Amino acid sequence: MKIAIVDDKLTEQNKLSSYITSWASENNLPAEICTYQSGESFSRAIQSTSFDIVFMDIIMEGKNGIETARSLREANLSTLLIFITSSREFMAQAFPCHAFDYVIKPYTADRISKVLDDAARALGKHIEVIEIGADKFVLSDILYVFSDSNYCEIFTMNAQTKVRISFTELSRKLEQHTSFMIVGRGIIVNFENTSHISGNDCVMSNGEKIP
Repeated sequence: MKIAIVDDKLTEQNKLSSYITSWASENNLPAEICTYQSGESFSRAIQSTSFDIVFMDIIMEGKNGIETARSLREANLSTLLIFITSSREFMAQAFPCHAFDYVIKPYTADRISKVLDDAARALGKHIEVIEIGADKFVLSDILYVFSDSNYCEIFTMNAQTKVRISFTELSRKLEQHTSFMIVGRGIIVNFENTSHISGNDCVMSNGEKIP
């Protein structure tokens, strides 16, 4: 599960990251958290990556949360957007941005857990988790897999993990899910995360080309 936090205050970023990490651990779900201290930096990031959930502060220096949310919706309509703010006055402006929830500061760990529980239910199949060796991965996060002797390199949008497992064993696990396919010797691709086929290459959603 990929989660973004957009808040210009580092203390708020750290607190929310801590609450999300605790929730993910309690629910046995892997979570990749990316933080952004401005609407501008987040708007640039979403040109090349996508998120399952975005926590968006509204009152920020420079590009505010409402403006940034409009940029998000131009790039992605399916991301669950959760506004975080100290004021209720922006609710009317937040509505056209298709917000999933609106959390008022100061919030508690229980409030964040509740909104994440709701978001996880809404995401449904997107948070299906698979165990590979001693690690857990959200299936929809996996881009592709390369065989490496007695190991496999598993690539997601934001990470690369080397797991001690044979390619044969891993391919049996992944090919139970229709979006995964062996495309070459020791290569598995998640076709849900491909943008198109170019010649003999699969072009992934992050721009990488896999033969």
